[in-house]
Amino acid sequence: MLKKLFTIGMFASLMFMAYNANAQEEKNYKLEYPHFGFWSNWSIGGSVIYSWQYEHGGILDWRDGSNIGANLFFEKELSPVWSMRLIGETPGLYHGWGENSLPTGAYNRDGIMGYDRYGKAGIDFKMSFQGLCKGYDPERRGNLYLLAGVGASFSRDDVELGFVGMYMQGGLGWSYKLSHSSIFIEIVDDIAADIANPIHQWHDNTGMVRLGWMYNFGPTQKDLDLIAQRALLTQENFDKMSNEIDGLRNDLRDAKTREAKLINRINELEANQNNTNTIVKADDGTADSLRKVIEGYESNKHNFYALPFSITYDIDQYTVSEDQMGKINAIAQIMKDNEDVNFDIIGYCDYSGSDAYNQKLSEKRAENVKKLLVRRGIAEDRLTTEGKGKTMPFGDIKNAINRRVSFYRVNK
Repeated sequence: MLKKLFTIGMFASLMFMAYNANAQEEKNYKLEYPHFGFWSNWSIGGSVIYSWQYEHGGILDWRDGSNIGANLFFEKELSPVWSMRLIGETPGLYHGWGENSLPTGAYNRDGIMGYDRYGKAGIDFKMSFQGLCKGYDPERRGNLYLLAGVGASFSRDDVELGFVGMYMQGGLGWSYKLSHSSIFIEIVDDIAADIANPIHQWHDNTGMVRLGWMYNFGPTQKDLDLIAQRALLTQENFDKMSNEIDGLRNDLRDAKTREAKLINRINELEANQNNTNTIVKADDGTADSLRKVIEGYESNKHNFYALPFSITYDIDQYTVSEDQMGKINAIAQIMKDNEDVNFDIIGYCDYSGSDAYNQKLSEKRAENVKKLLVRRGIAEDRLTTEGKGKTMPFGDIKNAINRRVSFYRVNK
């Protein structure tokens, strides 16, 4: 046994030295491995197996019986270094070759047809040399790894050692990553034991060469969303958001100044109207004219204290795109900092659809923005919504600015 373990160790050491010589040419990544959940980065795969049983000869001695087998496994990537594999395997789909080169039905050890294993099931752990030495690299293709595992071994029920036993195995593998899958080759040696007396009944040394393929399902959508959110939580993005919020505060102060001027002008016009009604009682036309001016100021007051930006949309869309979410966050922050600020959220459309359809689409746009602000802690009674359809275009009616949601301050 010691001789066999020494042979395996020497073989693994040579492969490791060859890897280190080649790895010097690889890029040195120092990226942080993402923290995935349990259901991310599972793979399913299988392999075909050439196996040979040996007992008294060396590890390369396949004269005691050889087979073709197969396995199926589920593998979970735990880190850049470690992976776990749940495996079910039959070392031989047909069982050994007899004296006349015909299937005998069992591995042959010294002419005894009594050591055939129909299958095994267990758990393996893989350790990546690249992950251990070079760290996480999402662009890495080749991977050299060690594997070791234990499990249950199932034999023919008519052998003297019993039907169920246990096994241990270890080996060396190399895989190459394609798009969402990998191909691999593994060299493995295992040894089985009678479960009734495992210390003294180790038997069936089996060498195997596996050639296989596996498909990786990758991260779940939930983990992808979390990774995307973490990517936004950078100092650069924080500074950018802070600058945007400061700019919006300045715009809001300017809007308040314009609002005060507008109110003063309305009061002035109302005073003039009262004076006109007193002095020129017979001239109703003058009073009506002034009244229309005042009503015009009232109807257009949004132009004086609207926020100087809008949420824009693609054609026939009402959900806010990722590149527009910064505006939503900035408005929410302003409303949290200024509890007396309330907004009327108004949706608009271009002229690419019917009046009725665009009216409903504009209402959906406004309602969707309101929901996003409420989720960020803004009280619903501080927000009102309205849809204008395609009734108030800017410039060319086909311009993207007409597919928008705008914000107007409301006095309460």
